[in-house]
Amino acid sequence: MPTLKIGTTVKLPKPYLGIAGTIIAYYATKDQYLVRFGVSQQRYFKSDELIVWKS
Repeated sequence: MPTLKIGTTVKLPKPYLGIAGTIIAYYATKDQYLVRFGVSQQRYFKSDELIVWKS
């Protein structure tokens, strides 16, 4: 069950420290979030790897 919402801005884990991305999808079978960062980069992460961005 997803704990984060699509559209949430998150900080990425190592080796992407200092980079923020946006959750664009949730893959229920693997319990992972697809995060887009940069112009055309995206990758799946587990919820415990992501930190919600607070401005």
